[in-house]
Amino acid sequence: MRNAAMIAASLIFGATTAQAQLLTTIAGSVLIDRAGKEARDSIDHAREAGEALLERANEMGKQRLEQVDGILKNTVGGLIGQTEEATLRILVQAKKDADAVREATVADLKGVIWQAECSGRQLLLSDLKNTLGGLGTLLSTHEIRLSPPIPEAEKRAWYCWLPWTCDDPNVIRIKEPFGDTYIAVREKIEGSIAKENVKETTPAHRIVGSYEYLSAFALKTSCFYPGSSDNWNREYLNYREKARRWRTAANIRIQ
Repeated sequence: MRNAAMIAASLIFGATTAQAQLLTTIAGSVLIDRAGKEARDSIDHAREAGEALLERANEMGKQRLEQVDGILKNTVGGLIGQTEEATLRILVQAKKDADAVREATVADLKGVIWQAECSGRQLLLSDLKNTLGGLGTLLSTHEIRLSPPIPEAEKRAWYCWLPWTCDDPNVIRIKEPFGDTYIAVREKIEGSIAKENVKETTPAHRIVGSYEYLSAFALKTSCFYPGSSDNWNREYLNYREKARRWRTAANIRIQ
């Protein structure tokens, strides 16, 4: 079983597919290094959005991923034998093109999520009992007991011998608008995998699961915001990508 400490270095120093291909082509000044990193990151973000779309709308996802692959292929091919000035120009354009594809993909994903995840209707707080699924349990109209991959220890202090004297650390109060509830959940889950809380013995899959949990919670939150779910969809993609990077790094450790 891989632990979090063992694969942290892989995440810092490992290269994604886009990074690996561009790294073998780019060599130059600090400006080029910075532009190369920005282009690699933009291509990776666009690919992540494309893969998320692929899971829900196969043909649309394929088209967006083909666009990303085209940007990468043209960039790598175009960099060979170029001057530093031309290299910088190509990398800046690659970032611009990749960002445009990602924005278009996120727009596609917004409509697909609305139909597939939200069933084409806005969620209300009264729907939580039937829609939380594995994210948690609705205890009342005002509280949710979360089901995170790394639950806070339920060790009760000596003064907690009466059930109402101490709060359950895995229970949160529901806030309105529901986006504020998500923010509270995000702070709690992020805190559970913060550097000071991750031990040598923490399994890597718990870190992956925590990011997947936040991705799923963001997706659910988007259903409370018909027509204005962009922020939550980006949160969904952000944590989805973090989970994938941890999963990739963990798999690298096996090989």
